[in-house]
Parts: sequence; C-alpha cells; structure tokens
Amino acid sequence: MKTYYLKIRDKFITDIKNRVKKHEYRLASPERMRTKIGDTFVLISNQNKENFVRATIKGFKVYSSWTEALSENWEQDFKNTFPSLEETLKECYKFYSKEEVDRYGIVVFEIEPLYIDYSKASVLLDTNIFIKRESSDNVSFEINNLFKWFDKKHVKKYLHKNTVQELNTHKDDKVKNAMLTKVSSYDILPSFSSEKDDYFEYVISQYSQDANSKIDNALLLEVYNDNVGVLLTDDGAILKKAKDLFIRDKVITSAELLEYFEKAYPKNIEYKMLAVQLKRFDEVDINSSFFDTLREDYEGKKFDDWFKKKGNEKAYVFEDNENHLKGFLYLKIEDENENYSDIEPILTPKRRLKVGTFKIERTGFRLGERFLKIIFENAVKWEVDEVYVTLFESKRQEVVALKGIMEQWGFVKHGYKKSNGEMVLVKDMKQYKDNETPKFNYPILKQNKNHYFLPIYAKYHTDLFPDNILKNEDMHLYEDKLAHRYAIEKIYLTGAYNIKAKAGDILLIYRMGEGLYKNYSSVVTGMAIVQEVVKTKNVEECISICKDRSIFKEEEIRNIYRDRPTVLKVLDYKPFTHKVTLNELRNYDIVDKYSGPRSFTFIHQEQFDTIYKLGMEE
Repeated sequence: MKTYYLKIRDKFITDIKNRVKKHEYRLASPERMRTKIGDTFVLISNQNKENFVRATIKGFKVYSSWTEALSENWEQDFKNTFPSLEETLKECYKFYSKEEVDRYGIVVFEIEPLYIDYSKASVLLDTNIFIKRESSDNVSFEINNLFKWFDKKHVKKYLHKNTVQELNTHKDDKVKNAMLTKVSSYDILPSFSSEKDDYFEYVISQYSQDANSKIDNALLLEVYNDNVGVLLTDDGAILKKAKDLFIRDKVITSAELLEYFEKAYPKNIEYKMLAVQLKRFDEVDINSSFFDTLREDYEGKKFDDWFKKKGNEKAYVFEDNENHLKGFLYLKIEDENENYSDIEPILTPKRRLKVGTFKIERTGFRLGERFLKIIFENAVKWEVDEVYVTLFESKRQEVVALKGIMEQWGFVKHGYKKSNGEMVLVKDMKQYKDNETPKFNYPILKQNKNHYFLPIYAKYHTDLFPDNILKNEDMHLYEDKLAHRYAIEKIYLTGAYNIKAKAGDILLIYRMGEGLYKNYSSVVTGMAIVQEVVKTKNVEECISICKDRSIFKEEEIRNIYRDRPTVLKVLDYKPFTHKVTLNELRNYDIVDKYSGPRSFTFIHQEQFDTIYKLGMEE
C-alpha cells in the first residue's frame, strides 16, 4: 500500500476528521489513477503544514465532469461550506482548466480518516525505552507506570532486530550483558516490507546519516509502513523526523502515551459527603427490584449478563436508610474511534462521556441533581467534548421526569438509536451559549464574568455546601438526607442592597470563622455561579422560591424576611482542595488587614487568580 501527500484547503480538514466530508475530488490524471483501494492520502493544509489528516481510500469512481462528480454527494461533503450546488461548482472550477477536465475527467475517492487506538495498537520500543525499563537504576516514573498499562490492556510490545545489534555495541560490558539477557523476554518484530518510498528517502536525507541514525531510521520505517502500530521513543531526533514524515501521532513519547492511558481510562471521582457511593458492580445486589424496569427495557437476561460482565468496574449508587437501592449511575469514556452507526443522525468523532446506566427513584429530595453534578464533575475532569445519554422518552413516568431534569441542565435531543428507538440526548461541554441560563450551561463558565465574595455564617456554611466541608468538621453531622444538600441550585437569603452580581458571575464562598482565631478559621472554601437575584415582593413569594433549596425552614424565613428579602440563587460549582484563610487573603493584599470580605465585594481578576491557585493546591 502506498501513501500520497496532497495539499488541501485548510477549512476542509476538520470536516474530514469529523467524517462530514467523506469524498476527495481530484483530476483523474494518470498519476492519480495509480491510486488503489487501501492506499493512504495525507491531506495537508495549504496554509499550515502542521494541520493535516491521514485518510484511507475505500473506493473511487471517475466522472466526465464536475457536475456529474458532485451531483451525488456535494450536500454531504460541502454542507458546512457552500449553500448550493452552483456555489460548490464555482469553487471547483478554479482547480483545473476545462481542457484538463474534458481530457481526464474527475475521480471521486471515498475516504475515511485514520485514527489510532493506542490501547489496541502494537508498540515498537526504541532502544532508549528498553534501557530505561530494564536498567536497575534508571527506571523512570512514566516508563514504570506505562508498562503497568501495557500489561493491563494486553498491549503487544516488540523490539527491533537492530536494537539487539545496538545493545551489542554498548561500551559497558556489565550493562550490555544485563540488557542482552533481558532481550529474550521480548518479542522481536517480524520481518515485513522495508520498502522506502521517495518521500521517506527525501525526509531522512535531510538528517545525519551516522550509524545511530540508520538504526533510528529503520525503526521509523516500520511504523511509516504500518508494520507496527506505534513507535515509543523519547529521542528528540526521531520525534523531529516523525513530524516531517507526518507520522508524529504514530511516534509517541512515554509521557504522551501515559497521559493518553490516564485520560482514556480515568478513575471516577469519589465523594466523602452525602450518601452517594462509588461501588463495584459485584458489590451491588443484581436481584434488587430496583433493576426490574431496566430488565424490562433491555431484554431481561441481556441486562443481567451485561451487569455481571462489568464485575470490577464501578458505578455510583444511592441507598436509603433501609439500604434499599434508589439510585444507580454508570459512566463510560468513549474516544474518537467509537462506532456510532446505530445513532441517527450519526454522532461525529469526539471524546465523550456516555451516561451508560442512569436511574433514580423518587426520594423526596434532589437526588437527580446530585447525580448530575457527579456526571458534570467527571466530564470536566476527563476533558470530554460532550456528554450523552440514551433513554426511552415516554415509556414510564420516572424516565419522563429524568428527561425533564436533564433538559433543564443543558441536554438537548440529538436523535434516536435505530436498533431500539431510544432517544439520544447530548450536552455540549465546550461552548457557552449566551442566550441560555447559567443552569443550562452548567458547568461551563461564561467568558465575561465578574467575581465577588459571598460570606456565610459557619453554622449555615456546610449545611448548604456539604462538599466544601472543612477537615476539622464532623461529616456525620450532615448525614441527614435533606433536599437542599443534594441540590446543585442553592438558595441564600440576603439583606445586601445594590447587588451588582449578574447571572453567570462567580461567587467565592467565604466561611466566616468563629472564636479567637478568625484569621485561620475564616476561609474561602469554594466557588458558586450566580443563577439569579430575585428581590421578592412579599414573604409568601420568598417561601415559594426557597422550597427544598434553602437551609431555612418556613418559620425561619418568616422571622428573618424583613432583614433578608432578596433571594440569591446560586449553582454549587467547585470545592477548593485547600481552604484559603483570611490570613492568606490579607498577606496577598486581597482584603484589608483589619477586616474581612463583605457581601458581594468585587474581586479583581488578578486577585481571583491568586485565590484560585491557592485553593486548588493539593
């Protein structure tokens, strides 16, 4: 199979990567007609050569004119660029003369972008990686952890025959003999085609041709010819050559590959507060009646078989005071190689968090919001582009209710699964939508936002924001299952006037200390997002808004309403790992040395950056 390097308009590369543009149109010249099914196109931006996409040729067909060539697929291929066939033709006429098209015609290649699934790819180890792994005094953190992943994912590892030759030339006999002894435990890469094409020869000729370079080039050629999945190396010269050969994604460093594994197979976030636990599947009672509706939806035995197969994988579960299962959430990471052919319209390749199984029963408090917060926090940690869930939209009331909750928090209908009719809901995790509320956008933050302090008395603080608990507080004091603790949207009553904070602005939650040592017991514990500020007209309106989301009971609201008539709706966003003390705020000149933050004190961007950096320290 051969590789062809072609220039392409920069704007088309993203569409090819996302499988929107599925065809490449070229003059059917004798040179181009030598291309065969299975060959590879490297399509390189004509503006930036570092922006490119590799695609395999799945088929091709020759047409006598541009009109014939575009008639079948122009809308699919160019819908993001041109409004009509006529406009598309105008652009295409610029590429070749009429005489050239009349003579050769236009060949339309069906193409598919090539992605690497590193967890399934075979790995060729550079000599420096082998030595780092097997040396008794030079094992690096990345290499050690990376090989644990290789074992866990059953990755096939190879050495090249030239590596053995290179080890034989090592000047230290002790090191040489130790390394050669360990070679026997590795597989040597089988001998495949070592044919060098003109482009490979041209790139390599620009570099040194010493003995070490020739060994490096032999390893590069194996991955260039697709004889092995990836080449693992920390050698700068090899990496530079790989970039020039447009195979830098197939020649990867130990740190890069370790980052891939840790990102692709992350650990779920564990929560100390509130009664949602991370448990292995085999620790959950599969025979619980809680799963009966899921068995009904997913063919009984198929669901049980799937559940048992998960075994050591983990899910978030909630049990009531009698240990009855009331909530279950399973999350799964999917990368750009995931097959979405069962979804109509098909999802384009992206990094996604799939909400694999999500069921809650009515509990009398905001369990749905608690689970959504868990979904969002994992999505942020794992840096996904989207979150999606599939559900039977109108099969039973509990699913209708769940769908309604998710739509409030930014999930929108994408389409349906063809195999069983489930609706597909998708939430964008990258773009803030200015025409929507902070609740809909959560946890994405708006661009132009201000920052303010929100001081809260210690006796109210952890009751309202349980995830922000201090290390010296007793978490057992907050075990009661109260609705306002589980909700993302919190209610706080304030008597502050002229509040300048707007929807989407950030509040730093400041727990006001008690006793003599307020310098250290007064702390910034985390962040919240302003959802809405409501100046209520009367106490009844205030009570209505506060239901199930405020720390205050109805009688308390009536007693304090005169002094606190304004309802502040906030979205619980992020607890700080390090609580920033009043003493630190003073030392950094963020607050006055003789006072503390006041309600809705404005925080300059540089001050916020300082607090955030301190707050996120481990």
